[in-house]
Amino acid sequence: MNLKQDIQLTALKSELLTNMHEYMLEVSAQYKSADIEHCKQILDEHLRIISVANNEAQALNCVRSTVMQLNTLNKKCGGELIETGERELICEFIIRASVLCGFNDKGADITEVWREW
Repeated sequence: MNLKQDIQLTALKSELLTNMHEYMLEVSAQYKSADIEHCKQILDEHLRIISVANNEAQALNCVRSTVMQLNTLNKKCGGELIETGERELICEFIIRASVLCGFNDKGADITEVWREW
């Protein structure tokens, strides 16, 4: 399955990255454009890996890895990169990708166990 072609996933990621960029410009944020790009790369890699997962355990391992990478990135950015609105978009993005691959239900927050943002 090519998740990068899903219109809703594309829209979620675009909104997320736009919000991060606009916030960075509005205030003196502790993060830079390179951090936003790193977030994009983490999410792109998430789609690549989860789309080839063979079972639920592999899919959950992908989610855990993605969330942990985002935790690390957000800490590096002083906790400013992922605020409430961004958290909601990222969670929706990760959950939708997993639902499309058939690994969980739409209402299940599979990020919460590892999420620090």
